Amino acid sequence: METFFETITETQKTSLEAAASFTDSCLIVAERINQLNIEVTHTVFEKSAEMALLCLESSLSKVKQ
Repeated sequence: METFFETITETQKTSLEAAASFTDSCLIVAERINQLNIEVTHTVFEKSAEMALLCLESSLSKVKQ
């Protein structure tokens, strides 16, 4: 009977380790996706600001002419 409980305990320990490993992997992936979203959003805002500045400069140069 003692071996039975040892087997169950070892199986549960292995299952918990696998679940913890899977959870860590999911968290790493989620963190990386969030970081990529931040980088992409930052780049988009930079490019958008550059485009707005170019449009404004173009409009101002046409008004001056």
